[in-house]
Amino acid sequence: MPKSQPADRDGRRQLMRYAGLSTQVAVSVGVAVWLGIKADKWLKLSFPIFSWVVPLLVIVFVLVELIKANSGKKDEK
Repeated sequence: MPKSQPADRDGRRQLMRYAGLSTQVAVSVGVAVWLGIKADKWLKLSFPIFSWVVPLLVIVFVLVELIKANSGKKDEK
């Protein structure tokens, strides 16, 4: 039974890590959409270009950062 505890802790640690990352991505995209809508209203544009471009740029940036952060780490068992 003692061998399952470290595996359980590692699983919980990874769950919390990925839950935090998903929350960060969701909040970042939400803020980007909000800022895009505000920019479109402020500039009085007929086509919502900033509402599309800003979230897409944030998604690309977040994906690049996630890939860079996880590419160097390899789990050794």
